[in-house]
Amino acid sequence: MAKFCFFSRLTLSLILLPEPSAGLTLTFARRAVLRQGLAIGLAPVAATAAASCASALPTPSSRKAKCANLEECREAGEARFAQLEAERGPVVRLGDGISYRAKAAGSGDMTAQDGDTLQISFAVYTGSGNFMYGIPTREPGARDGGETYTVRLGKLDVPAAVERALVGARRGSTRLVEMTPALGFATSEWQPLPSAFAGRQRMERYRTLLTGSRLQPGYNPVLLFEVTVFKIQRW
Repeated sequence: MAKFCFFSRLTLSLILLPEPSAGLTLTFARRAVLRQGLAIGLAPVAATAAASCASALPTPSSRKAKCANLEECREAGEARFAQLEAERGPVVRLGDGISYRAKAAGSGDMTAQDGDTLQISFAVYTGSGNFMYGIPTREPGARDGGETYTVRLGKLDVPAAVERALVGARRGSTRLVEMTPALGFATSEWQPLPSAFAGRQRMERYRTLLTGSRLQPGYNPVLLFEVTVFKIQRW
């Protein structure tokens, strides 16, 4: 229908061109004759196309309103937001600026406690969601020591905020931890370190944001640490 409507508009524009004046050259006169012939031959087609296009356009009465007033629209928006939040997983707040979103609950009777050894995968993101580094790596051509990273809870093999968020996790749990610099990488001596060059560059830029530079003072940007537990061992 879109192509047909475009054709009808083009046809009508040709038909409705003004008549040539008496002082036109021969070339323009020939064009005028062609225009008149085109108008005579295509006028019925143009009329039919225009009518079809007009009938295809929605009328105001045919548009169904999603809500009758502002209050209903607000309630619908809040319900949709609540649905999306539920699909993303609940948010758990641990205090001291630490919170995590439980993206996957995991399974099994054993829950991680201090002293347990965990095999995890992880990905670090900026507060706006930009990927920095992780295990397994996403950098082209880079190699990790393995597909998982070993964590002994209580030894700060990961930032303190992540350790606290891992307590109570089950095998298969995935938690997206929001951590402030006060309980971030400085607490684990910047472990785990990125293995790829691009990841090291991103982390170096993050550290510059903390300390500041000659042109910009430092501030405390939040990082996101998404961690998945593959194995829990208790000795």
